[in-house]
Amino acid sequence: MYSKIIVVLALVAAVSAQSHYGHQQHYQPQHYHHEEEHHGPVHYEYNYDVHDDHTGDVHGQKEARKDDSTQGEYYLIDADGHKRTVTYHVEGKSGFIAEVHREPIKGYQALQPQHHQYQPQYHHQAPAHHKY
Repeated sequence: MYSKIIVVLALVAAVSAQSHYGHQQHYQPQHYHHEEEHHGPVHYEYNYDVHDDHTGDVHGQKEARKDDSTQGEYYLIDADGHKRTVTYHVEGKSGFIAEVHREPIKGYQALQPQHHQYQPQYHHQAPAHHKY
């Protein structure tokens, strides 16, 4: 008996929802055509270099783009003392094409982390003696 009541209540809720929202709702997806979009010519160049003696962070990048052609390079110093350089380019829809080169840096010494341990210092005072 309870299952019949639940089914009836579910049907009433469904009919009520349809009458409330109406039958006119239809989802129409929008179609985007990236090929048809044109924003004009694109041209930029940038570069940066970081050399932080305190942290040992050394890296940089340069990139240039003109319309559908992008070329660039970035580099960094790995923890083992090798310089890693990545040159890349993109031509139209070719995707990202990269070449990676690693070479040791002569005389490179990796920055040694300095660990400072906190050592609490205790000052003991001799107990005071009072004469009463």
